[in-house]
Amino acid sequence: MEQDMKAPKGLKLFLMAVRAFAFPASIIPVLYGSILSVLLVPGVKFNFFYFALTLIGALAVHVGSNIVNDIYDFEKGIDKEDPEIGIPHGGSLVLSKGFVSMGGMKTIAFASLILASAIGVFLWMMIGVWILYLMIFGLFAAIYYTANPFALKYKALGDVMVFLSFGVGMTLGSFYVQTHQFSWLPVVLSTPIGLLIIAILHSNNIRDMKFDGAFGVKTIPILIGQQLSIYMYYALLFCAYASIILFVALKLLPWPALLNLVTLPTALKLVKMIRDIPDETTSRWEIGTKHNIMTAQFNMQFGLMLNLGLLIAFLFLI
Repeated sequence: MEQDMKAPKGLKLFLMAVRAFAFPASIIPVLYGSILSVLLVPGVKFNFFYFALTLIGALAVHVGSNIVNDIYDFEKGIDKEDPEIGIPHGGSLVLSKGFVSMGGMKTIAFASLILASAIGVFLWMMIGVWILYLMIFGLFAAIYYTANPFALKYKALGDVMVFLSFGVGMTLGSFYVQTHQFSWLPVVLSTPIGLLIIAILHSNNIRDMKFDGAFGVKTIPILIGQQLSIYMYYALLFCAYASIILFVALKLLPWPALLNLVTLPTALKLVKMIRDIPDETTSRWEIGTKHNIMTAQFNMQFGLMLNLGLLIAFLFLI
């Protein structure tokens, strides 16, 4: 039970604070964009040092975004336990349960965003101006997802921002780092990745409908209701598969990309799980949290199988 949780220590506490379970949302698009670079642009000499920097930078901005999100949600009162109106401890739990101080969280956010910025500036100087554009947008999205004056998450714009920053931005950025050229093709091909990143956020927002609504926060589930939100979750998962099939049919991706269809049973399990999410506060929180973590794990499985298929095509078919 979440109420009986003891404070973790060291690395476990850090991973809890930064919500490491959601890291597939930044790891997968970097892998995908990097593989697309050698698959779509013949003669590209893959730079593993730049790849490592890109991955570290993506993770750093993701950490910064998660921490800033926790800080503003906690200050707004969303993540604080309130037994009278049935709100449990929320977010990463480290602030609401007092595991990490506000000062400690701000230090992590500042350090991670400075690291991401330093990597971005270095890659901009070494590669080209598109890195600067993507870095500025990524930092804007990380900070103003919850920070004032924009607070995009609270205005039902979170889905759009995670699609553009994690899906499109990280895929395109990783592609550009290796090829040194802009192309609309990785933007289009980032669609399934972006949809599944939205699915992680959407799962979280379905779980939190009652809690967010109590504070006047607007999310897509609050605007359209639970039943339509569940249908939207179905659509996000199955449109991700449909887009891969379409890209293969149009010869934009090689046929081994269809290897990711092996993850379909997991998608069906997640669909059934969200369909039956309970209304009772405690069980909704527990099952919703499990579903959110499993959606992030599914994102990793889907992305790894897709990337494995692309690597097979590159190594043996092209």
